[in-house]
Amino acid sequence: MSSDPGDLANLADLALPPPVSFWPPAPGVWIVGGTLLAMLLVAAWQAARRYQADAYLREAHAELDRLGPAPSIEGVSEILKRAALVAFGRAHVASLTGKSWGDFLIGTTSCPVDDLVARLNGPGPHANDRAAAQAHGWLRDQRGRVSRET
Repeated sequence: MSSDPGDLANLADLALPPPVSFWPPAPGVWIVGGTLLAMLLVAAWQAARRYQADAYLREAHAELDRLGPAPSIEGVSEILKRAALVAFGRAHVASLTGKSWGDFLIGTTSCPVDDLVARLNGPGPHANDRAAAQAHGWLRDQRGRVSRET
């Protein structure tokens, strides 16, 4: 080595800092992770509440299926009435019969229920396949709707 400061023999390698570790993460990572976890927990809680609130609809679908291929229109109407009592409350549904019950079914769904309502108001003790399918459609359309009255 020479005493000349411009001599290339006096050069040394760059002093590199130690590599950055992945642990512990930066505070921002903890904040984002905590927020994502909280959002996941809220979504799971809401899904569980909705699943519990729609239990009456799952049971109504099962009861309609248990009625068989040619269910009686009275049986279909009874199942829909019980589901409507849960969804809309006793004060709105309990007194509905005949044409007012059919109008209520039409007014509370976006699904077509014309054949079901015609069977409810017309002659014949049995519902056809189309009426039973429309009853299932009415039930599907009530998802997430539960009366808050006690």
